[in-house]
Amino acid sequence: MEQRGGRVQILLPILIDLVAMYVITGILLLLLAFIMYKSNLSEAVMNGAIIAIYVIAGFLGGFFIGRYAGVKKYLWGMLIGGLYYLILFLVGLLLHRGIGSDPVHLFSTLALCLLSSTAGGMLS
Repeated sequence: MEQRGGRVQILLPILIDLVAMYVITGILLLLLAFIMYKSNLSEAVMNGAIIAIYVIAGFLGGFFIGRYAGVKKYLWGMLIGGLYYLILFLVGLLLHRGIGSDPVHLFSTLALCLLSSTAGGMLS
């Protein structure tokens, strides 16, 4: 990590990484919507694809922040995955005007985001 003026300059890379994660998520969700439009996918396949999109975005986000940080990569990956989930959760709260999912779904999505981004950080 670079140090300038005695402070660690990591905020901007975190923000860039989060934006990149959401761009990746958006592109993959648009691709999934197009595939669903052209074919007749079941709900189970669609849910699996959405989970895969979370995992891909989390892994890439953890990988990129780990490459930037250089030390304790798995912790930086976990941090970015937690921030990614937090934003997803808050947007979900705003759109559904409350918690719209069951607790199992919320915690499993949190685990997927944390674990995939931690793995990305470890492998960076």
